[in-house]
Amino acid sequence: MDCQADYLKIQTLLERSEGDSERFVASLRQERVPHLSYSQVTSVEFCERRYYLEHVLHLEPFPMPEYFTKGKRLHQAIATYYISRAGGIDYARDRALEYLCEEGESTSQRQLEIALSVHFANSWDHCQVLAVELPFVMRLAPGLPACVGVIDLVLQHDGRVILVDHKTGRDFYPYDELQMAIYAEFIREQLSSLPCEFYYDHYRWVNNLGRIRKPAFQRTKVNIDGLDWPSALERISVAAEKMEKIHRTGRSQRDGPCFMCPMRGPCWGSYGGA
Repeated sequence: MDCQADYLKIQTLLERSEGDSERFVASLRQERVPHLSYSQVTSVEFCERRYYLEHVLHLEPFPMPEYFTKGKRLHQAIATYYISRAGGIDYARDRALEYLCEEGESTSQRQLEIALSVHFANSWDHCQVLAVELPFVMRLAPGLPACVGVIDLVLQHDGRVILVDHKTGRDFYPYDELQMAIYAEFIREQLSSLPCEFYYDHYRWVNNLGRIRKPAFQRTKVNIDGLDWPSALERISVAAEKMEKIHRTGRSQRDGPCFMCPMRGPCWGSYGGA
């Protein structure tokens, strides 16, 4: 494996994508350039078979979980808002709301509209928008493929860079320090002269803001100076060894909690692999 050559290929694909994260991810998959990502690491840690289905065969969950599609729609609506703001559009909120427009009533649609209204009440309007859905590639360590990722939102305020990652769910879940460590390491490499802060913006699905006991939104600041990059790199290395073996042998084991896996449909259904 020529990690340097692969890194340069990914850099080229990144430049060609012109900041379009979906285009970048699609080109990576099409060109099959070896790389690592946070989602790959967590997938193989959860279950080898899940990794094989998701990142080798590139199968989609079946049936598609509602929380996948609902979370993606909110992410894209929020992205629409900040892209519009960065472009100087005065009606950024209207653009975001238009993205969520859907005929008919549904619980999912109501939850999305409520979550977007919660976002408007907590948006980063005092900050300059530097990037939305920012794709990136970074070197890790000798012998390891390059790592790619997408940062939801990059802001600047009072001489500091602010990274924001949007999370959705029925509840507020603990964050994974590995994701933070990867993002923070990338930003340190690119903007080492500026202080950096990292926040998780959590959106909880609710049906009625007037009847909730627990907040619908939670903003969590991560102490990135306290993140242990050597430990994160070790965790990535262990996962990379598992991935390499799966790619080399074409074999994987079911070793995760199937009831929690979004890939249990293709895994236990029509899929008949090793």
